[in-house]
Amino acid sequence: MSKTQCSRGKSQQQTKLFSSQDKEANKMATSASEASVQPLTLVMLVGELEKLRKDVTGEFTASMNTALAPIQASLQKITDTVATHTATITGMEALSAHSDGITTLEREVAVLKSKLETTNQVNDRLQLAVEDLVSQGMEGDDARLFMTTLFKKMVGDPQLDTLELDRAHRSLAPKPPQGSRPLIVRFHKYAQKERVLLWARKSRDVSYQGHPIRIFEDFSATLAKKRAAFNKVKS
Repeated sequence: MSKTQCSRGKSQQQTKLFSSQDKEANKMATSASEASVQPLTLVMLVGELEKLRKDVTGEFTASMNTALAPIQASLQKITDTVATHTATITGMEALSAHSDGITTLEREVAVLKSKLETTNQVNDRLQLAVEDLVSQGMEGDDARLFMTTLFKKMVGDPQLDTLELDRAHRSLAPKPPQGSRPLIVRFHKYAQKERVLLWARKSRDVSYQGHPIRIFEDFSATLAKKRAAFNKVKS
């Protein structure tokens, strides 16, 4: 046998030996792999699905929170604005109730003022004012007695023999720079007051101690303005 054939036979024997060793190694690896892989059970499947659900839910929640953050801020602003408007409207409703009450009170005050003015006018019907009695204080300490005597002497009407005055006093207005304040005289009887007023209207020149005087009805300021509005019509 030649050297070449001997070496070729040794080479083939070594190749067969290595091939058999590789097959054994592959069998052992396959057996180990099959031993490590466990069969998939229902419990394992449920666990894997639950884990997947949690992961997906977490990612979705984070994404939604990020996307909804601006909307939540806007909603908070709207909520604050609505709360402010609600408080304002509540306050306005309260003011509206007060306004209604004030309107009612204003109407009542207007009615009362009208009644008071009417009462004053009725009360003033018994009063006359005597102006231009030059000397302030010439009536002395008893203005009522002074005016009673004055009317009796000046008018000379027998119906005034029993003249009775309730009171007489100087006007409460500020004293003018010249002259004196008018004397306000309140009669006890309306008929006697009308007698004096009629005499004063008929008499052209009425004077006392050489000084002209004027006798006229004592109207309230409100009534005097109303009467003055008809002056143009009268003229």
